[in-house]
Amino acid sequence: MYAFSQALRSLRQHLTSTLATFFTALVSFTLLFLLGLVLWNLDRVVASLERELEVAAFLKPEAAAEALLNQIRSWPEVSEVRLQTKEEALALLQLDYPYLAQAQEFVQNPLPDTLRIRLSDPQAVREVGRRVARLEGVEGVEYGGALTEQLVRLLFGLRVAVNVLIALLLLNTLFSVMGTIRLSIENRREELRVMQLVGATRRFIQGPFVVEGVLLTLGAAGLALVLGGAAYGFLAGALQSLLPFVPVLARGDLLQAGLALLLLALLLGALGAYLASRAHLRETDL
Repeated sequence: MYAFSQALRSLRQHLTSTLATFFTALVSFTLLFLLGLVLWNLDRVVASLERELEVAAFLKPEAAAEALLNQIRSWPEVSEVRLQTKEEALALLQLDYPYLAQAQEFVQNPLPDTLRIRLSDPQAVREVGRRVARLEGVEGVEYGGALTEQLVRLLFGLRVAVNVLIALLLLNTLFSVMGTIRLSIENRREELRVMQLVGATRRFIQGPFVVEGVLLTLGAAGLALVLGGAAYGFLAGALQSLLPFVPVLARGDLLQAGLALLLLALLLGALGAYLASRAHLRETDL
């Protein structure tokens, strides 16, 4: 209770420094929370695309479909393979373009029989596609691996850039907390010297400063959760209205991310306050 009351007193004594540190931490944590959610969501999108990824092998009219099915099914990278006949393909096409049904009586079905191949390892889609293309009876192969690979590379680049930005923001917050704590120590220099003379331990002296740092960062993180959560909710709602099939994070995911942010804020505030108080107490021989 003593540490908490002293921390509140210090925060009130240098209000300008307190507000500067608070808003610095607020900006850092809001960006961290929002960017983290966006990257997590992009991971979900790429994972969803990889799960839906398949290789389509178009067969020649004289191809031995059953033999090809058995051969491809034995490959370790393949989790599922099925034959889609040209009649099934035409029926699916007519669902999207109903007017084709009117021309069915006059035009012969031009679609080929197709092998639909699902992979246990989506990263092997290019290799499997090339192997399928070399099989006898296969006329052509299509797969969406190129798009997925581009998204993975884009996500990797974004993750590197965001991680660098997050590191800089967290360092800025850490040094801001340390600066505020150093100011608190300067304001209480004589009081702290008397406390040590009467037998107060370093841990007892540092306690209020650690609480002060934690209050600063936890308060900023709490407000950042509100702002970042509202921003993500708006973005996710807009995305769902435009692309309903794109997955977004659930409420449980947001709760998990929020708890992680609060834990990070707790550690950052305590660490910054502890480092600043320890260094300054040593400098002043307290």
